[in-house]
Amino acid sequence: MARPLADTCEFCGSKGNVQVHYVRALADLAHAGWQPSDWARVMLHRRRKTVVVRDTCHDRIHSERPARPLTQ
Repeated sequence: MARPLADTCEFCGSKGNVQVHYVRALADLAHAGWQPSDWARVMLHRRRKTVVVRDTCHDRIHSERPARPLTQ
């Protein structure tokens, strides 16, 4: 609970309006043939399935290409 209560974006470092971005598995972020984006690299480096980000950073994460398609 300390990370969301710090009210600081773990991606850009700014304060205020934070949300938690969650992925099902870290393996979904690092599969062969795909270069992980900046936010995925942060999550992989920290070995965390969650990252506390500002609302604008969270919107940017969701506007990018998904890590892995839901149907294969």
